[in-house]
Amino acid sequence: MSAAGKWKLGLYVLVIFLAGGGTGALITWRTCQGRAATPLTPAQIGARLRTRFHSRLDLTPDQMSKINPLIDQAMRQVEVIREETARHVFANVSNLHEQVLLVLTPEQRAKFEQLERERREYLRQKFRPETNAP
Repeated sequence: MSAAGKWKLGLYVLVIFLAGGGTGALITWRTCQGRAATPLTPAQIGARLRTRFHSRLDLTPDQMSKINPLIDQAMRQVEVIREETARHVFANVSNLHEQVLLVLTPEQRAKFEQLERERREYLRQKFRPETNAP
Protein backbone atom coordinates (compact mmCIF):
# COMPACT_ATOMS: atom_id res chain seq x y z
CA MET A 1 0.00 0.00 0.00
CA SER A 2 1.36 3.38 -0.94
CA ALA A 3 1.92 6.20 1.55
CA ALA A 4 -1.04 8.13 0.09
CA GLY A 5 -3.25 5.04 0.46
CA LYS A 6 -2.22 4.69 4.11
CA TRP A 7 -3.06 8.34 4.77
CA LYS A 8 -6.45 7.97 3.13
CA LEU A 9 -7.20 4.83 5.11
CA GLY A 10 -6.14 6.54 8.34
CA LEU A 11 -8.26 9.57 7.51
CA TYR A 12 -11.31 7.38 6.75
CA VAL A 13 -10.90 5.52 10.04
CA LEU A 14 -10.59 8.82 11.93
CA VAL A 15 -13.71 10.26 10.23
CA ILE A 16 -15.71 7.12 11.02
CA PHE A 17 -14.52 7.20 14.64
CA LEU A 18 -15.42 10.89 15.04
CA ALA A 19 -18.81 10.38 13.39
CA GLY A 20 -19.58 7.48 15.72
CA GLY A 21 -18.45 9.43 18.78
CA GLY A 22 -20.47 12.46 17.74
CA THR A 23 -23.54 10.37 17.06
CA GLY A 24 -23.22 8.62 20.42
CA ALA A 25 -22.80 11.93 22.21
CA LEU A 26 -25.83 13.41 20.45
CA ILE A 27 -28.03 10.41 21.22
CA THR A 28 -26.91 10.44 24.86
CA TRP A 29 -27.55 14.18 25.15
CA ARG A 30 -31.02 13.91 23.60
CA THR A 31 -31.92 10.93 25.78
CA CYS A 32 -30.78 12.60 28.99
CA GLN A 33 -32.25 15.99 28.11
CA GLY A 34 -35.82 14.84 28.67
CA ARG A 35 -35.07 12.92 31.83
CA ALA A 36 -34.44 14.99 34.87
CA ALA A 37 -33.13 12.97 37.74
CA THR A 38 -36.14 12.36 39.92
CA PRO A 39 -35.28 11.47 43.48
CA LEU A 40 -36.67 8.25 44.85
CA THR A 41 -39.34 8.43 47.50
CA PRO A 42 -38.53 6.99 50.93
CA ALA A 43 -40.91 4.10 50.16
CA GLN A 44 -38.95 3.31 46.98
CA ILE A 45 -35.65 3.54 48.85
CA GLY A 46 -36.99 1.23 51.55
CA ALA A 47 -38.18 -1.28 48.98
CA ARG A 48 -34.78 -1.30 47.31
CA LEU A 49 -33.05 -1.75 50.65
CA ARG A 50 -35.31 -4.68 51.53
CA THR A 51 -34.66 -6.34 48.18
CA ARG A 52 -30.92 -5.78 48.36
CA PHE A 53 -30.63 -6.99 51.95
CA HIS A 54 -32.75 -10.05 51.27
CA SER A 55 -31.02 -11.07 48.04
CA ARG A 56 -27.41 -10.28 48.92
CA LEU A 57 -27.39 -11.26 52.57
CA ASP A 58 -29.57 -14.35 52.31
CA LEU A 59 -31.62 -13.21 55.29
CA THR A 60 -34.02 -15.52 57.00
CA PRO A 61 -37.69 -14.53 57.43
CA ASP A 62 -36.97 -13.93 61.13
CA GLN A 63 -34.12 -11.57 60.28
CA MET A 64 -36.27 -9.73 57.72
CA SER A 65 -39.04 -9.32 60.30
CA LYS A 66 -36.50 -7.62 62.59
CA ILE A 67 -34.94 -5.49 59.86
CA ASN A 68 -38.19 -4.29 58.26
CA PRO A 69 -39.17 -2.03 61.19
CA LEU A 70 -35.65 -0.56 61.18
CA ILE A 71 -35.97 0.29 57.50
CA ASP A 72 -39.45 1.76 58.08
CA GLN A 73 -38.16 3.98 60.90
CA ALA A 74 -35.16 5.12 58.84
CA MET A 75 -37.40 5.99 55.89
CA ARG A 76 -39.74 8.02 58.14
CA GLN A 77 -36.68 9.97 59.27
CA VAL A 78 -35.61 10.44 55.65
CA GLU A 79 -39.04 11.92 54.86
CA VAL A 80 -38.79 14.32 57.81
CA ILE A 81 -35.32 15.40 56.69
CA ARG A 82 -36.52 15.85 53.11
CA GLU A 83 -39.48 18.02 54.18
CA GLU A 84 -37.30 20.10 56.50
CA THR A 85 -34.71 20.60 53.78
CA ALA A 86 -37.40 21.65 51.30
CA ARG A 87 -38.69 24.24 53.77
CA HIS A 88 -35.18 25.65 54.21
CA VAL A 89 -34.61 25.79 50.45
CA PHE A 90 -37.91 27.55 49.78
CA ALA A 91 -37.29 30.01 52.63
CA ASN A 92 -33.85 30.79 51.24
CA VAL A 93 -35.19 31.31 47.70
CA SER A 94 -38.01 33.53 49.02
CA ASN A 95 -35.49 35.60 50.96
CA LEU A 96 -33.35 35.96 47.83
CA HIS A 97 -36.38 37.08 45.80
CA GLU A 98 -37.26 39.72 48.40
CA GLN A 99 -33.71 41.07 48.29
CA VAL A 100 -33.63 41.08 44.49
CA LEU A 101 -36.94 42.95 44.32
CA LEU A 102 -35.43 45.79 46.37
CA VAL A 103 -32.82 46.36 43.65
CA LEU A 104 -35.07 46.19 40.58
CA THR A 105 -36.89 48.98 38.79
CA PRO A 106 -40.70 48.75 38.51
CA GLU A 107 -40.40 47.39 34.94
CA GLN A 108 -37.84 44.80 36.04
CA ARG A 109 -40.05 43.82 38.97
CA ALA A 110 -42.89 43.04 36.59
CA LYS A 111 -40.58 40.87 34.48
CA PHE A 112 -39.17 39.23 37.59
CA GLU A 113 -42.66 38.41 38.88
CA GLN A 114 -43.49 36.86 35.49
CA LEU A 115 -40.33 34.74 35.70
CA GLU A 116 -41.36 33.66 39.19
CA ARG A 117 -44.85 32.66 37.99
CA GLU A 118 -43.29 30.60 35.19
CA ARG A 119 -40.90 28.90 37.65
CA ARG A 120 -43.71 28.00 40.02
CA GLU A 121 -45.85 26.63 37.20
CA TYR A 122 -42.93 24.52 35.99
CA LEU A 123 -42.43 23.14 39.50
CA ARG A 124 -46.16 22.41 39.87
CA GLN A 125 -46.12 20.43 36.65
CA LYS A 126 -42.92 18.60 37.50
CA PHE A 127 -43.65 17.79 41.13
CA ARG A 128 -46.75 17.45 43.23
CA PRO A 129 -48.25 20.83 44.25
CA GLU A 130 -47.69 20.45 47.99
CA THR A 131 -43.91 20.49 47.47
CA ASN A 132 -44.06 23.88 45.79
CA ALA A 133 -45.21 25.99 48.69
CA PRO A 134 -43.28 29.25 48.81
